[in-house]
Amino acid sequence: MKRNLLIVSLLFLAFGVQAQRINLQSGSMAPLKGEDVVEVVFTYEDMRVGRMTEEEYVAEKMQEEGGERFKTGWINDRSSRFEPKFVELFNKYAARAGIVLSPNNTQTRYVLIINTYFTEPGYNIGINSRPAMVSMTATFIERGNPDKTVAVFDITNSRGSTAFDRGHRIQESYAKAGKEFGRIMRRKLR
Repeated sequence: MKRNLLIVSLLFLAFGVQAQRINLQSGSMAPLKGEDVVEVVFTYEDMRVGRMTEEEYVAEKMQEEGGERFKTGWINDRSSRFEPKFVELFNKYAARAGIVLSPNNTQTRYVLIINTYFTEPGYNIGINSRPAMVSMTATFIERGNPDKTVAVFDITNSRGSTAFDRGHRIQESYAKAGKEFGRIMRRKLR
């Protein structure tokens, strides 16, 4: 019995180190109470991919996986897969708080800037796999006054799937981040 408890504890520690975390770094959600729509903007400034800069990663993969076709797919997946999945799951889980994210909506009082600063694309080679993972900051600012930061959250280690398709693995990381961040908003804005 003690041995089983030790094994379970070690597994918890091993996997707990990489568990998703969402921490309020600064500010308060109080100004957002009563807001029903917030514009969302996604950025990828200073993003690391695994142990490389994004530029190094893209250059390496272009040589390995079809040149310009890889680069185009890498960039297009952001707006066609990752960002919509984040918004979809955020809106689903934050709905009870009465707030939704709306891309390209310039009529909102506040803007949420999601900056992905780390992506682990993961892999799946059949006999071995590693899930994708993303980390990002979520910064609420007042429109027209970008120096007025309302709140900053750090979303770390949002774990995706181990699917064969790299884009799907990363998309699931964004889905998880959107879902959990939506839950946090639901609690903080009630």
